[in-house]
Amino acid sequence: MSESQASSRHCCFRPVTHCIFELDGLLLDSERLYTNAVQKILDPFGHTYSFDLKLRCMGSSTAEAAGLIIDSFQLPISRTQFQRLHKLHSREHLSSVGLMPGVERLLRHLQSCNVPMAIETCGNRELYDLKVRPHSQLFGVFHHAVVGSSDSEVKQCKPAPDIFLLAAARFSEDPPAKPENCLAFEFSLLGMQAALAAGMQVVLVPDPLLSIRLSAPATLRLRSLEAFRPQYFGLPPF
Repeated sequence: MSESQASSRHCCFRPVTHCIFELDGLLLDSERLYTNAVQKILDPFGHTYSFDLKLRCMGSSTAEAAGLIIDSFQLPISRTQFQRLHKLHSREHLSSVGLMPGVERLLRHLQSCNVPMAIETCGNRELYDLKVRPHSQLFGVFHHAVVGSSDSEVKQCKPAPDIFLLAAARFSEDPPAKPENCLAFEFSLLGMQAALAAGMQVVLVPDPLLSIRLSAPATLRLRSLEAFRPQYFGLPPF
């Protein structure tokens, strides 16, 4: 559902009690850096990292994305080599990556209203720590983070629902938070599919190039978190 549709139909959304946020592209402006890193790897081979291929990679682990890109272009390098190059090209800038629009306002608001929040990402712990360190004070609002590639309890990454189910289960409540009571905020199609498979409603804030048709399964599609209205999902308004 689009923003304009939501303004008149928000009564159809289920109230929620918890929020789970994707990291890359949704909270942090890191996807742009990752895209540039991939293109630098492809440049010597004369290939272009197309948006269609990027769509298939966004939301997956670095290892899975490496495999997709290598197979697509039949690159004469291994996954390990690709990941090493990707880390080399992106690491320099990740420690200064900025927040996406609307992030701080929303997180501070939800914190002030005592709404439990968590992060989920299919990345690894080393790069996660590097990216969030400059924002450590703000990211203190999160109860926990599930870092998929470094978490042995995440058996399958997106589009499987594992990472969202685990994020819900780790809120410090007894019984754990029910997935249907969690609102997932996502950037990628794989993330949207995983959250829906977990039984959650999904606010999708995708790349502007993503077609309306592909994002149709999302509960709500927004251009930016600046446009999010908490009251649509039974949360206190700004």
